[in-house]
Amino acid sequence: MREVGISQGVDNGRRRENMANNLQQILDFYDRGWHPLVAEYYGHSDYMNYGYWTAATKNQAEASDNLVGKLLSMIPDKKGRILDVACGRGASTRHLLRYYQPSDIVAINISEEQLKRASELAPGCTFLLRDAARLEFPNCSFDNVICVEAAFHFDTRDSFYREAFRVLKPGGLLVTSDILGPKMWQRAVPANALTSPGEIADHLASAGFTNVRVIDATQECWKSFSSHMRAWPHQERKAGRMGLKTYIPAVLFTKVYDFLFKFGIRYYLLTSAEKP
Repeated sequence: MREVGISQGVDNGRRRENMANNLQQILDFYDRGWHPLVAEYYGHSDYMNYGYWTAATKNQAEASDNLVGKLLSMIPDKKGRILDVACGRGASTRHLLRYYQPSDIVAINISEEQLKRASELAPGCTFLLRDAARLEFPNCSFDNVICVEAAFHFDTRDSFYREAFRVLKPGGLLVTSDILGPKMWQRAVPANALTSPGEIADHLASAGFTNVRVIDATQECWKSFSSHMRAWPHQERKAGRMGLKTYIPAVLFTKVYDFLFKFGIRYYLLTSAEKP
């Protein structure tokens, strides 16, 4: 019995260490992600998502704004309090101000640096340093919850679903955009390594949600983002908006990014789920 206890203690210690390392890697990636090239590609919009592309979409900033709009279109009754989970630098929170009063918007993130920028971008909203898997709000605190392109990072996605269910009022909606990849791509949090849209629906249902909708938007989001990103430096160079000193690193950047992620992303999904 003693040997089992020691083994469990070691395993728990390693898990805590892995969680801390994973958290730091996520923070480093997103805190440093706004490289000048990235900022330029996103039109200095403070977004950093893949966006939702249509035939009329002109650029990445517009596509990123479209994505938040697409998720909000899944909330028919935009009233009461809304929670913006993993709000990044506040671009999604800024979009919420089109529909909600600042006093009705709460946004959370794990990065103090990003929250500082977010508070500048969406003044009057409440910004809190908080873990999506441990929300620390009272039960039934929010009418709706939105999470843009982040749940695959959480430790774990299921913990977030349960917490979102808890803090929602009856009849409230959780809307997300989410990414599924192979297990090797999700090795930091193996429990998040789901492989099909049906599994996402099952996990939302297991958390207590009903009226679950899962929409495959891989073409409109990830694939369209990837093709536009690869073409971007060439288009900017041809139009005379990008000098050679920027063009060469921009081409290298887009090639490396595409190589790193093209085999990792299997599905890009939009979801909505209701608390009964």
